[in-house]
Amino acid sequence: MATKGQGRTGLFKGVSRPRRQASRSHLPPAASVTYAWDMMSDVLTWGPGAAETLGLPAKDLPKTGQAFSHLIEPGCGLPRQDAIAVTADSGGAYETRYALRFEPDRVVMVEDAGRCQPDIQGLPSFARGQLRLDLAPAARDLLPAMLKQRSDLLCGIQNGINEALRVSQTCTLIVGALEDEGADAMAEIARKVRPMMRRHDLFTVLGPHRFALTLTCCPAADAPSAMRRLAGLIKDHPAVASLNLGASCAPDHTFKAIKLLRFAEQALASGLERGEACRLYDAHPKAPPPDAEQAPFDWIAALNDRSLALACRPVVEAQSRAPALMQACTSLALPGGHALPLGPVPKLKDTNLALLVDARMLEQAADHLNDHPGMRLALPVSARTLKDSEWLPMLAAHLGARPGIESRLIVEVPEIALAECRTILGRLHAMKALGMGLALTGFGAGHVTPDQLRMLPIDLLKIDGVFIQPLKRSTDDRLTVRTLIDRAQHLGIATAAEWVDDEATARLLTSWGVDYMEGALFGEPEMLPQASSLQRMLKKARG
Repeated sequence: MATKGQGRTGLFKGVSRPRRQASRSHLPPAASVTYAWDMMSDVLTWGPGAAETLGLPAKDLPKTGQAFSHLIEPGCGLPRQDAIAVTADSGGAYETRYALRFEPDRVVMVEDAGRCQPDIQGLPSFARGQLRLDLAPAARDLLPAMLKQRSDLLCGIQNGINEALRVSQTCTLIVGALEDEGADAMAEIARKVRPMMRRHDLFTVLGPHRFALTLTCCPAADAPSAMRRLAGLIKDHPAVASLNLGASCAPDHTFKAIKLLRFAEQALASGLERGEACRLYDAHPKAPPPDAEQAPFDWIAALNDRSLALACRPVVEAQSRAPALMQACTSLALPGGHALPLGPVPKLKDTNLALLVDARMLEQAADHLNDHPGMRLALPVSARTLKDSEWLPMLAAHLGARPGIESRLIVEVPEIALAECRTILGRLHAMKALGMGLALTGFGAGHVTPDQLRMLPIDLLKIDGVFIQPLKRSTDDRLTVRTLIDRAQHLGIATAAEWVDDEATARLLTSWGVDYMEGALFGEPEMLPQASSLQRMLKKARG
């Protein structure tokens, strides 16, 4: 019996590996997690172990980009969305560092790196990356002073909330922004507001022109009058040119200090935009009108007018750099023969849109392999398509109509599909029975355990690009990638690396024993010429 990677389909004859004793080692422990962010729908999908890595209950794990942005500390690095916005000159690759606050006294610096994909208008639409937490004790000691000061404030606010709730009272937090012309304005403001403060109230300076006042016995109904009284105490100060206030209340708006401060700051920002001197946080703001929302790409229209096309980029052998096969991706055909690679297919309520798109790509791939006998092609298929009962009969029909192409076709299965549906394993064996090759993409994220990997009929493991992109600067990712390659070699499975964009990374991977590489270093996706239906009919008639 042929071992994994020894060419059961003739796809990887040049990289046959003897099966070694399976490695029992696990990936090195690292405080990192992968994610995928659909910026059109704002859905944020995390890799396995995200809640444990971030130290959050599973129910509190951010499910949207907006929810994640609420964890980012202001003024402590470039947030992910801002880093993505400046990736036009880097091929979509982004890298940034900022602070996340999980608790009033728990702040962690993180490195965020990945790659984004544009939509048809050239705007970022989908991002995939890795979040690495710096948990070293030295990192906590090097946190900026403003973060430590903010931690003290939030702990004080939380204590005020807890005390107010203990005696069945409420707590109001007021954040103020002012234009001052004197260096001692804050000290004078602190003195002026003392008449309205009680025992557990707290005044804190947030910055050169900002302050916060916590009132532990002030209900939401009294918050507007409290802001007016505060403004009255301060407005006569000669160093204050203008003053704006925003407030939020506990328990009306939240029980948590981090949210209470964020809500007060949002109320302040909203008041500044509206020209209001005092504004209370609105927990139920009006939704923006429909015409203000960005219109999504119309996949159905693209299917109907056949503008969806197959684009390919080369996958090269690591040692020789010779093209080994072509990596396919769903693209939009643009004028001049150019291709715009598209992101993941969205979910539709009554239609498996992913199956329709994958079926169109399968048809084009099968036609191209039939017309080009010397080509080998890797075709990605979504997890939703693999679950659909129509996929296997459709695949068998296309292969049956074009005998001989099955040995040159590799179907790529996302690793997450195996975690989402147990019936996928049986379907993988059914696909192998048709004579094609199988590749597992996104390898390394952790959806598949080493024991599960041994049972899979996989010919190629594609290491997730989120681990490849930072190799030049990240010792942890180097160790991770080398472990993944070693694990595949022990199982006799060929490996490929995604997102190889520079020569230094390519040389590292080659020295470690990776078999194939793909990325900007070897070529961008280009449209494949597709014969027309009439041409195919004439060719079949002549044959």
